Amino acid sequence: MSGNDFAGQVDHPTALRLVLAHARAAPPATTRVPLAQAAGRVAGADVRATTCRPPADISAMDGYAFAHAAMAARGCLPVDGRTVAGDRPEPLVAGHARAILTGARIPAGADCVMAAERMTMTEGGIAPATALAAHGANIRNRGEEFATGTVLVPRGQVVDWRHVALLASQGVRDVTVMRRPRVCVLSNGAELAADAPGACMDSNGPMLAALLGGAGARVTTHVAASDNVATQAARLRAARAGADVLVTSGGISVGGTDHMLDILRDMGGRVLFRGVSIRPGRPFTVVEHDGALVFCLPGNPGAAAICALVFVLPYLRARMGADPGGTQVPGVPDFMAEAPAGMTGFIPVALHPTGAGWRFSRVETVGSSDIISFTRADALLTLPPHEPARPGVPAWAIRL
Repeated sequence: MSGNDFAGQVDHPTALRLVLAHARAAPPATTRVPLAQAAGRVAGADVRATTCRPPADISAMDGYAFAHAAMAARGCLPVDGRTVAGDRPEPLVAGHARAILTGARIPAGADCVMAAERMTMTEGGIAPATALAAHGANIRNRGEEFATGTVLVPRGQVVDWRHVALLASQGVRDVTVMRRPRVCVLSNGAELAADAPGACMDSNGPMLAALLGGAGARVTTHVAASDNVATQAARLRAARAGADVLVTSGGISVGGTDHMLDILRDMGGRVLFRGVSIRPGRPFTVVEHDGALVFCLPGNPGAAAICALVFVLPYLRARMGADPGGTQVPGVPDFMAEAPAGMTGFIPVALHPTGAGWRFSRVETVGSSDIISFTRADALLTLPPHEPARPGVPAWAIRL
């Protein structure tokens, strides 16, 4: 295990900077998908308006359209018909009003709309039952929402239902999105064998698949249920084939059965960094192999989850052209805590709404192997070195 200790570990900001730099240097890969399948995907190119919205002056309500000057002068105008949404209306007959429905185009010659409930029908036609509306009232003007050529969805935007509605209104059928990275998760260790004397269920593989898949990756899983170097190497090579990103859990510390780093070096991997000054998760290591990154996570589920949340998810977001930061929430802790000297700490917290914002309360955990604590937490409080959490002092947490 010579050279496998953590003497050259990097700090949290340096590790994040290195993985994000690699993500941004990766050539962007895009594909086209139907608009109905675009939700949750990252836009791979700006999508611009092909027409303005609204495409013409339209009525903002059900009512009557007329020339303001004519109504002001006469007080009552005969009605020459009705216009509904989808019509291309004939010009308004001079000195007349026209019934109009919401979204219908304003006929030429009309410059005011009043709501039907504010009008009254008389023998001579239609008249205001209340004060006459102002010139131009209740008309949505052509292009007031956006003009032709406006960027509706920028590159890097995660598309959701709001963008789908907007693009559908423009008749968009297909959208260019970033290709979903192919991620392979490899869990390893003899304890994962079904016939092992102290057999353990693999929770890391399903956990990481769910977490990374939720971020947009296409995830496959492999298991190397052995501590044998040759067996682990074979599983690692199989997992690496066809994957854009490889994520391993276990076998990356300095014990007698921790072989991942040596195997990757034998495969020609270049160590980006060996260990990070965080707690939990110090053994976290990243290796570059044939242009792809291999994220080597600790085997303890809590530490594996934190490393995935703090490093792997931002990498995947950046690789897909999205904001790598995820959702961070400000709040005020109601407890005191401090990271070990020189380390960045991460603490699961529950969020409680108050009149002044969020209050963070600590979720008790039994250590880096703890799984249940995350089901009771809403966020992950970051404790930079020399910046302890103190009651009443604002802090930031990563939303889970």
